[in-house]
Amino acid sequence: MKRNGQIVRKLVFIALATVIITSVILTIIGVTRVYYSYVSMVEEELKVAAHHLADEVSNEYDGDWSLNEEGVLMKGSDVVGEAYMKQMDDLHTRTNVEYTIFFGKTRNITTLVKKGTNERIVGTDAADAVIAAVLNGGNEYLAKDITIEGDKYYGYYIPLKNSDGSIVGMVFTGRHSDDITSVLMSTIFLMGGIALAIVVIICVAGLLLSSAVSKSMKNIVGSIETVAQGDLDSTVDQKILARKDEIGVIADNTGYLITKLKEVIGNAKTLSGVVSTSGDQLSDAAYQASEASAQVSEAVEDISKGAISQATSVQTAADNTKDIAKDIADINVNVDELKTRADDMQTACNNAMKALEQLVKHNSNVTDSVAIIDKQIRNTNDAVANIAEASDIISSISAQTNLLSLNASIEAARAGEAGKGFAVVATEIGALADQSGEAAVKISGIVDELVSQSKQTVDTLGVLNESFDAQNKQLDSTKSDMSDMQRGVNDVTDSTNRIAESILRVNTSKDSLNEIITDLSAISEENAASTEETNASMEELRATFDVINQSAAELKDLANRLNDDLSYFKISNL
Repeated sequence: MKRNGQIVRKLVFIALATVIITSVILTIIGVTRVYYSYVSMVEEELKVAAHHLADEVSNEYDGDWSLNEEGVLMKGSDVVGEAYMKQMDDLHTRTNVEYTIFFGKTRNITTLVKKGTNERIVGTDAADAVIAAVLNGGNEYLAKDITIEGDKYYGYYIPLKNSDGSIVGMVFTGRHSDDITSVLMSTIFLMGGIALAIVVIICVAGLLLSSAVSKSMKNIVGSIETVAQGDLDSTVDQKILARKDEIGVIADNTGYLITKLKEVIGNAKTLSGVVSTSGDQLSDAAYQASEASAQVSEAVEDISKGAISQATSVQTAADNTKDIAKDIADINVNVDELKTRADDMQTACNNAMKALEQLVKHNSNVTDSVAIIDKQIRNTNDAVANIAEASDIISSISAQTNLLSLNASIEAARAGEAGKGFAVVATEIGALADQSGEAAVKISGIVDELVSQSKQTVDTLGVLNESFDAQNKQLDSTKSDMSDMQRGVNDVTDSTNRIAESILRVNTSKDSLNEIITDLSAISEENAASTEETNASMEELRATFDVINQSAAELKDLANRLNDDLSYFKISNL
């Protein structure tokens, strides 16, 4: 059935309707916002103008507001009607704002005139709402729809007060409503024109887009229709494939689909020919297998004869295996005994190593102690040497002292009577020097004896250190030998364990071998019985090959039918 694609055009029309509705809504919102903004601006303008006029007329002349007997407006003692009229006309000319001064509720001075004349609208009263809000309430008042001489105005009223704060009148400023209406209408026309222009532009762009998309979609649909008619050589326009939008994606996927269909159908055609050939080969193979089954039956008969001979041989092997099992049991007992002796040897070796390590530790401690004693004796020897040096110094000092004592005695003798006391001192010094010399001689003897004994002790310690060094070397050598022996014992133990494990594995293998031989014996007996069953199975197998041969023929027929169906599709390279 022929169908006309209208979905793109419908989408464009929906988008255009959305734009139009949005434009209308935005125009209404914009006009409303402009209206309220302009009203707010007019209110602010009229308010500023009213306060400006009130300030001028209140401060230009001194005094309070009043009317004279002729109904002329007075400010204090001054007549202000003419002056204020001129000022208000000047402001009206420059701002296009209407001004009025009320005394009480009645217009007294105004720029408003009656239609078609130059007569001022004075002597008329304000509206009741204005009187209530301004004169009675003392508030400012905005009138958005006030009628003056049949025309609509926006008006702003503020109270006019005397110096005592009493309200004596009002100041009015107003603007014609037509001014606001004309601005609003021009705004509406402007925004409507802009919205209309945007809608027209979007409509034109939408129609152009619809036309372009429809053309591309028709090209893609044409390619798909060609494929549906069996022509797989159809292609998609490259310009459409180059597009980056959804149309390009559809075109790319369509081209991919055509390529995959071409590949799948081509492979299917090739496979159908292969299946047909394979059917012939399968039929031939089934015939050959049937012939081979007859040969297998003859071979099975020969196997049956060999099975009987095999059963006899297996029984002989079973008897020999029993003898091997007895020998393995004897070896296992000897290995267990060897393992026990190796464990005892390893324990003794470990104990010896611990004792030797303890001995080495004690010997190291003794060596350290002897080293400390050697250091102390050498320090003592050094101290004795220092004492000897000090004794020599004392002896030298004693000799010098004797010489000084002698010189002092000589000088005392020369001095005569005056030097007697000094001679006594010199004599005592000489005696003290003699005693010091004797003490130094004794100290020197003692020091020599100490030096001799200390030297002997140092020599003895040297010999002792050499003995300890030799002993340490011997202990190290013994420890090394013990370590080698320990490693040897460990190796023996490990080897024994490995032999025991090997015996266990051999024993396990023996049991497995017995089971295998037993199974072989049973199998050999069963083989003879199975040959007859095998012959019967071979007959069934031959019948099966006949069925396969028939199925192969049916498979070839199906392949030919598949090839006829696939010929509907046309591929140039097949």
